[in-house]
Amino acid sequence: MSTREGSGVKVVARVAAILKSLEGSEQGMSLGEIAARNDLPRSTVKRLVDALAQEDLLEIHGHGGIRLGSALMRLARHSQLDITTHAKSFLEALSGSTEETVVLCSLSGNELLILHLVLSPLPLRVSPMAGNFLSLHATASGKVLLSHLEDEQVERLLGTDLTAYTHNTLAMPALLTQLAEVRRTGIGHDEDEHMQGVGAIGIGLETSQGHYSVSVVGPSWRISERRAEIQAALQATRDEMLKAFRSLK
Repeated sequence: MSTREGSGVKVVARVAAILKSLEGSEQGMSLGEIAARNDLPRSTVKRLVDALAQEDLLEIHGHGGIRLGSALMRLARHSQLDITTHAKSFLEALSGSTEETVVLCSLSGNELLILHLVLSPLPLRVSPMAGNFLSLHATASGKVLLSHLEDEQVERLLGTDLTAYTHNTLAMPALLTQLAEVRRTGIGHDEDEHMQGVGAIGIGLETSQGHYSVSVVGPSWRISERRAEIQAALQATRDEMLKAFRSLK
C-alpha cells in the first residue's frame, strides 16, 4: 500500500469513527467531545466535520450541536426500505403461524421506529402503525436493540429517569438487570410495560445493513400462555431471514 493509500484509509477510519460517535446523540456533541471520544486532535475533527457538513452528512447547530445530517438520514431510509422489502414475506409467515401482530423495528435516536408490521387476523389484536415511534425501555424490540449497548451507553441515551407508562414499566436499575439477561438469551420481553394488557416477545436481526428487531405483539395473556412457542417461532424466522439475506449478497 502506498503512502497516499494509507493516508486515505486513515481518513476514512476517522470519518467512520466520528459518525459512529454521533449515533444516538439527539442533542448533538461538541468538537471537543467528539475529539475526546475518538482520541483525535480537535483540529483534525474540525476539518473532517466541516467537510462532512458541506455534503450534508453532518449538521452543525452552534456550540455542542454537531449531529448526523439529512443526507445520511436519507441513505439510512433507503437501507430500511430495502430490509423491509426482503423481510415482508417472513413477517407475514410468522404472523400466520402465531396469529399475532408481527413488527419489524429499528433504533432511531433514543426511540424505537416501527418500519413494517403485519396485523393479527384475530378480532382482538394489537394494531400499531408503521412510521410510529415507541419507547425503547418499555418494549420488547427496544430492549433487544438496547442490549447491543453497554450499560453506560444506555444511561447516556435514555437518561436515568425513565417514563413509567404502567405500573410494570421498569426503572433504570431493573432495566439494566433485564438487559443483561437479553444479552445472554437474545430474547426481549414486554409484560404490560408499555401499555396495560399488551405483551410482546422480540428477537434481534443482525444484518449487513445494521441492527433490527422482530417482535410478536398481542394481548398479554395470549403472549404469556404461548411464550415458548412464540420464542421458538421467532428464532426459526430469524434464522431463515438471515440465511435468505446472505444469499442476496
